Amino acid sequence: MRRSSAVLLFASALLGCGGDEDGTSGTSNTPGVPPLPVIEGLTPPEDLNPDPHILEVDLVARPNAVALLSGDLTEMLNYNGQFPGPLLHARVGDRIVVHFKNELEEPTVVHWHGLRISDQMDGSPMIQNPVQPGESFTYDFVVPDAGTYWYHTHFHQIEQFERGLYGGIVVHEQEAPVFSAERMFMGDDIRLNFRNQVAVFQASGPDVGAGRVGNIVLVNGKPINDEGGPATFTMPRGAIERWRFVLATNALSYGLRIRGADARVIATDGGLLPEPFALDQVEIAPGQRYEFEVRPAADATEVVLEAMILVLDENNEVVEAPFEIARGTIEGEVSTAEPVYPTVTLPATDVQAENHDWKLSGAVVDGKVQFTINGVPAFVGEGHEHVVIETFEPNVPVKITLSSEVSPSHPFHIHGQFFQILERGGQPVFEPGLRDTVHVRGTETATILSYFENPGQWMVHCHISEHSENGMMADILVGEPAEEHAH
Repeated sequence: MRRSSAVLLFASALLGCGGDEDGTSGTSNTPGVPPLPVIEGLTPPEDLNPDPHILEVDLVARPNAVALLSGDLTEMLNYNGQFPGPLLHARVGDRIVVHFKNELEEPTVVHWHGLRISDQMDGSPMIQNPVQPGESFTYDFVVPDAGTYWYHTHFHQIEQFERGLYGGIVVHEQEAPVFSAERMFMGDDIRLNFRNQVAVFQASGPDVGAGRVGNIVLVNGKPINDEGGPATFTMPRGAIERWRFVLATNALSYGLRIRGADARVIATDGGLLPEPFALDQVEIAPGQRYEFEVRPAADATEVVLEAMILVLDENNEVVEAPFEIARGTIEGEVSTAEPVYPTVTLPATDVQAENHDWKLSGAVVDGKVQFTINGVPAFVGEGHEHVVIETFEPNVPVKITLSSEVSPSHPFHIHGQFFQILERGGQPVFEPGLRDTVHVRGTETATILSYFENPGQWMVHCHISEHSENGMMADILVGEPAEEHAH
């Protein structure tokens, strides 16, 4: 850890494989339209539209000085001067209109991670012309799926993403289960130098090979190691809460667990599960999300959300150490009705499906690291077109087996689609739910199944910025290609 003998490590690279609360609630003066539940943890933007079914906001990317540690402010890039950016909060079927303005000194775009919207609104720089400094673009889409999502830059991502260009999205079910409280946590890490500034970016070595890892762990933009501590709040005995977690790290995976509570996993990337399951510990890779149902244990005085992360100890040995992400102190008592979950049916997996193999690899070419998908450097540097590696018919089941042939692992993300994780190393696994990101470890294959229900041209890439920006990024076509690019 920073200023100590421990150093954060990307877990798979070795083994082969914030404090104050803000609340946000939708308000509605329309009869028959209930307000959205309050989400504790992140701050919403001003809604410019009185229609309860339209969220219309201004979003500005600009430089921002943030007080992360005592001493000098950290120069970052943020949305609306907030870190993380403002929480967008809507209900299934609502329209979201984002008037985006770029006040950076370089081009950028905004990607809506996990949302199955039009490819014209997805924020892919291969579809959308990047927004130039001083210019604007309006993202306008309807949110079709309930769940926990997020948005982030998708241009010059190695630096823009590390400097803080991301925020959260919550899309509620039409008839959402009711909880005592709902909380949102965005986990991240950042590497700072002794002046509290973002450390220099490396063009070689572990930063490129395994992905850059920070020396400060963050939750909702606040440090939890060194000078900081976990996000804190109070919760009454008898409460039943919904906790949403987004992992916005570049390369660092967490093992998530909750102490002092009866906790169940109720949702993954793509929304609620057909059947919740008891939480022991779940691995979460960069880009993934989980939701938990949390009930304080009868004898608990506090409930702690904990992340297990690999570090080097004082003896320079690799150990898994717990980091407290959030701590709820038990105060008071309430009587809470059982939440009523909607019926969820996932697409069938015991089906005849097309079979494809995607090999994630790379090498040093002309003195530079170059990553590939199926041997092709799909995207290398600015100004190159993506290679379209596959074309799929919509609503046809497809199995894809991904394997890592270089570097320890790849959190692999498919834009605009959901899939289910079926196997690892050819053996069935219990990783239920709809996903848009799968952790492909270097020691095994991962097999997923998707119906590719959302037509368009979609990015597929490793979510480690150094890997995608150096070639492990391509496109797929689902159905007919779009005729025009977004401008």
